[in-house]
Amino acid sequence: MDQPVTGFTPSAGWRLRVAAARLQRRIGSAGVIGLLALGAGLLVGWDAWSRHQRFAEDAASLHAEQPSAPPSGAAASAPPVRVRWPSASEVPVLLSRIERAAVQEGLGWPQADYRVTPATGDTPASLEVRCTLKGPYPAIRRFITVSLLDQPTLTLREFAVTRANSEASNVDAKLTLVVYLAGWGSEVKP
Repeated sequence: MDQPVTGFTPSAGWRLRVAAARLQRRIGSAGVIGLLALGAGLLVGWDAWSRHQRFAEDAASLHAEQPSAPPSGAAASAPPVRVRWPSASEVPVLLSRIERAAVQEGLGWPQADYRVTPATGDTPASLEVRCTLKGPYPAIRRFITVSLLDQPTLTLREFAVTRANSEASNVDAKLTLVVYLAGWGSEVKP
């Protein structure tokens, strides 16, 4: 047996080394590595949880700063968003902008016709453009996106795409675009 040495006081570092040596002798090197991996996993999990908590607190503070949506009865009292509706005199400009957007996307424009519908008591005046486009499908999608972003009162009423066969990269798209106009026929009351 080990006889304690008189006058010797072990330091905390020495005790830690002795405890680590005893632990390694009992569980082996693989066990020590496993315990270290477990400790590292706990640290990573704690860090992730604290980041999650900070994110949730930031989101709650942002939500508290933003005004909430008005109740359905208060929606009528909110100021309306103002969008400039094109006038009937701008129909040629609108048509050329739509055609230019198609040509810029590299689409063929074999057929197009349009008509202007006057306003009624329930609906505003509108320019309806029916066209057929030929080209790759992604170019047709870009054309639609550009057109919708260019004119806020434009809507896509009809969209049909056909392809000759499964290997064909080009498609034929039949579109009906409607641009709502201001000041054509009877006035629409807001």
